[in-house]
Amino acid sequence: MSDGNPDVMDTLAGLAEGSPVAELRRQRPDVLRHLQGSDDAIFAPAHHGGFTRPEREAAALRVATLLRDSALEEHYRRRLVALGEAHPLNGARGEAIFAHVDCVTMAPDSATQADLDRLLAAGMTPHAVVSLSQLIAYVNFQSRVLAGLRMLRDAQ
Repeated sequence: MSDGNPDVMDTLAGLAEGSPVAELRRQRPDVLRHLQGSDDAIFAPAHHGGFTRPEREAAALRVATLLRDSALEEHYRRRLVALGEAHPLNGARGEAIFAHVDCVTMAPDSATQADLDRLLAAGMTPHAVVSLSQLIAYVNFQSRVLAGLRMLRDAQ
């Protein structure tokens, strides 16, 4: 990232290497590094805590789809396909995860303890529930950052 190579956010925002917005991002190398660190921690933690990488990618794809961010959606679809898992979220567990993703992404103020209890009843560990919540927040954050970067890019 700091060597001038485009990072995933540059790519998803459609920023050309050396463009004014890409260069502006490089003025804060700590932000670039921490954003990638967050991605690594959320999607490839040392211990998945009962929430597997394919499940994480599928949940992220669902968030991106709900947010109607086609570049982010394609990004998570490619990552999921690369894992060889077309449909990792099935059955009651998958339904509970998708319902929680939908609720927290589209109407976060409506989430209740009952929503968390459904995740636990579907076999998620408390660690996995926290990881899911972090993932939802992160992908929502990505989408907002991308929207801002795209606006800056288009204003050039």
